[in-house]
Amino acid sequence: MTPTLIAGISDAAGRYTPAERQSSNRVISSETASKLRLMMESVVSAAGTAPGAAISGYRVAGKTGTARRIDDSCGCYRGYTASFIGFAPADKPKFVASVTIQDPKGIYYGGYLGGPVFKEVMSFVLKDQHVPPTQKSDGLYPLDEKALKKKIAAEQAAQENQTKRNH
Repeated sequence: MTPTLIAGISDAAGRYTPAERQSSNRVISSETASKLRLMMESVVSAAGTAPGAAISGYRVAGKTGTARRIDDSCGCYRGYTASFIGFAPADKPKFVASVTIQDPKGIYYGGYLGGPVFKEVMSFVLKDQHVPPTQKSDGLYPLDEKALKKKIAAEQAAQENQTKRNH
């Protein structure tokens, strides 16, 4: 289904007409989407860049952003824009929320500033919409080199064991 912003329109007499359904095309495979979702869930893990966005009992996924701001008066960079956009439940997405903070003072990282705001808003939405808690993720992606090498080694060992069993 194609995302839409308008569900329908009402005329002056109050008659509601639903918006026409839009056609949609898959742009990435379901396998790639699943991997990307797990990567984005890793962002809100304890080892991620936005642990403050995690919501107890729910799988949550997101992306942080921190950008330098251009100052038109001098043509130079001055200040930052911090952001966090996420969705929940991550295993069966229903809601998306984006938090953007223009020119924060002091700490300016998107995960640090936007994550807790996302958590507060999304927690309200999930509760208000009676979305049941979700199961824990099968496995998140490692976010540092040491953990990544350990995961790759474990996957290779599992593959070798499987190959030995098949022969």
